[in-house]
Amino acid sequence: MASLQKNNAKNLPFWLITISILVVLTLPTLIKDGMFMDAMLYTSVAHNLSQGIGTFWFPQFSYNNMSGLTSFHEQPPLGFGIQAFFFKLFGSGMYTERIYTLLMLVLAACLIVLLWKEIYRKDTEMQKLAWIPLLLWITIPICYWSYCNNMMENTMSIFVLISVLFSYKSSKASKGMYMYLLLSGLCIFGASLTKGLPGLFPVMVPLIYWLAVRDTSFRIIFAATLIIVGIPLLLYGLLMLYPESRDSLTIYFTKRVLGRIQNEPVVSNRLSILWQLLMNTIPQLGLTAIVLFFANRKQIRTERIYKKAGLFFIVIGFAGTLPLMATLVQKGFYMVPALPFFAIGLAIYIAPYTKELVETISNKRNIYRIISIVGVVILCFSIGFTISQIGKTSRNKELLHDVYAIGKIVPDHSVVAIPNSADVWNEWDLQCYLIRYYSISIDPNKPHLFYLDNVNHHGQPPAQYSLVAHLEQYDLFKEDSVTVK
Repeated sequence: MASLQKNNAKNLPFWLITISILVVLTLPTLIKDGMFMDAMLYTSVAHNLSQGIGTFWFPQFSYNNMSGLTSFHEQPPLGFGIQAFFFKLFGSGMYTERIYTLLMLVLAACLIVLLWKEIYRKDTEMQKLAWIPLLLWITIPICYWSYCNNMMENTMSIFVLISVLFSYKSSKASKGMYMYLLLSGLCIFGASLTKGLPGLFPVMVPLIYWLAVRDTSFRIIFAATLIIVGIPLLLYGLLMLYPESRDSLTIYFTKRVLGRIQNEPVVSNRLSILWQLLMNTIPQLGLTAIVLFFANRKQIRTERIYKKAGLFFIVIGFAGTLPLMATLVQKGFYMVPALPFFAIGLAIYIAPYTKELVETISNKRNIYRIISIVGVVILCFSIGFTISQIGKTSRNKELLHDVYAIGKIVPDHSVVAIPNSADVWNEWDLQCYLIRYYSISIDPNKPHLFYLDNVNHHGQPPAQYSLVAHLEQYDLFKEDSVTVK
């Protein structure tokens, strides 16, 4: 019994350090007010849906929505539907989307651990090293940044991880293979209905497994691929039979996906996403190279079967990244769902040496005690620092001051006029915060009871308005006597 407890305790300090790093990289920012514009955009749509504004297939952002459309179709609707449930459950407070994002972080971490244990299902000692892929994953800058914000990739990642887990289990299963493949296909459908075409990349997993591992016949792999491809196709085929879902998905694909690809490039080089991947994973690649160098000197080798598994997961990571090169619409956070697989793959290669290192440290009581104390101290600091950030602002401090001031004057669900120019209309942070916290829209096309402009506005507001609030970044005016309809 004492020996078992010692074996279980070997990795405890490293788990403490890993959890501490995960906490300190995400929660202190997540708990503060202010979020990246895209995150607030998605949050606002989900909150509206929870309030009965819009429907699942035709969600709403604001009075004018976006891109000249009468409903919101920047993403497919599943992610908004899931988040709307959380708003119904926890209410409209600021922390609801933060609870949701934290849950996505915890679920992703748990799924990475489950995948790791599935890889080492016959080696309980290696299973306890699941902190290695977690550490490599959460320290990727674009990864922890995404979990500091309510990005749609966070939700898609859960579907992708579950899909890969079931696909991997199906390749090892002596029975129940088709059930695993069915569940994998359903999760691929969920990923694509959350984030569109990028969510389909796990359909390649059986073929990647055959290419990397080669411990099953191509006939079985071909059948598995047909199943996990066929399930999303079947479900989308059924959705196309219903006018509401058909119209929604058609608008999303023709007006937004094709429209953005043709008219809204973000980068000038298709290789940009690979450069972003390299820049984000330099620490992980460097650490892997160093560990492999020392492992080679000590003649510690990764077993051939696990080398193949490492290659398998790294190729899955590329399968989720390389298709982004098909367009010039590339942003770093688009590859977040692929990052766990790079982390798992690299971790597999460095795990044997790390296991020996952990064993050595655990046998040196003074060093082990010091590392344990460091782990506890770092964890306490991480939690304490997170708590100290409550009530603070992570970004847009002056803007949020103005939004709260506007919300005290302008009634909820109002529409506020703005100048008929791109200046204020293109300030999407302003729009998102007003919609999220007060359901207040802005409109450049016609007059309303209230009028909003930048404090450095040129010229005078329309004659019928008088200044009611001079704020940090904006001036708020109100119509003098007659209510504008």
